[in-house]
Amino acid sequence: MNKRVALLMGGNGAERKVSLNSGAAVKAALSALGHQVTEVNDTTALKQLDKQQVDVVFNILHGADGEDGQLAAWLNMEGYLSTSCDYMGACLSWHKDKAKILVAQAGIKTPESQLLEHEDELIVTQAASWIVKPACEGSSVGLYKADDEQQLRLAVRSGLEQTKQILVETFVRGMECTVGIVNGQVLPVVEIEPAEGLYDYQAKYHSQSTRYHCPARLSEEIQKGLKADASKAFDVLQISRWGRVDFIVDDEGNRWFLEVNTTPGMTTTSLLPKAASQHGWSFNQLVAEILQTSGVMTDE
Repeated sequence: MNKRVALLMGGNGAERKVSLNSGAAVKAALSALGHQVTEVNDTTALKQLDKQQVDVVFNILHGADGEDGQLAAWLNMEGYLSTSCDYMGACLSWHKDKAKILVAQAGIKTPESQLLEHEDELIVTQAASWIVKPACEGSSVGLYKADDEQQLRLAVRSGLEQTKQILVETFVRGMECTVGIVNGQVLPVVEIEPAEGLYDYQAKYHSQSTRYHCPARLSEEIQKGLKADASKAFDVLQISRWGRVDFIVDDEGNRWFLEVNTTPGMTTTSLLPKAASQHGWSFNQLVAEILQTSGVMTDE
């Protein structure tokens, strides 16, 4: 049954361009599925719509605009059916330091880290290298790798100039991979192979050399473990509806949790559509599955 969908896309944050690209792809799919789509930039624009003319809100706002829990809480309070993660799951996963603590308590490995608000709080550990990143951000925005103490201090300084809190993690050398979950279905593992260096914003959205492997070049045992860890992380962090869990697999086969994305990218180069394709879903089918996570009935 065709629905009137308010498509939240764009937003006002650092990931606006990526969200617009995701939104354009999702809009095309929703239209092809027969739904009536209205593009909406944020909650302010959503309030200007007649609530009675909106059957469901499809959230594709990346970053704080769509993933820090505030949007989810507002949608719930206003009584909208939505694809957005519930408030608690969005909030816990958005704060990477809290997410790491909770998954570690559940027995999932995660790199050692420290949360900083000031440069003088830094404790230089014995690690060979470190990753410095915002405690609350997505799409690898503001991601740095430091290979010595001088680089580390410079990265910390740069990071704190951009955001209030940063995480300094022990760098784990290995293979980055990700597991998507949509409507309770765990999708195939995607392996990420940057041409060089980190899988940062440049490698994600601008590099033509980053390669993706799905199925991943990992043993069945490791892939099974990654899927189990992803499901456990979803449960521990109270993630609902859909999302993506990122990991590193080191040279010894150990699985290391990095973070959860509750509104993953849906561009032509995004990871979740690649996993869905391997699972046997077209992009339109993936969008249909995500829409159904809202509870709206589309098959009447």
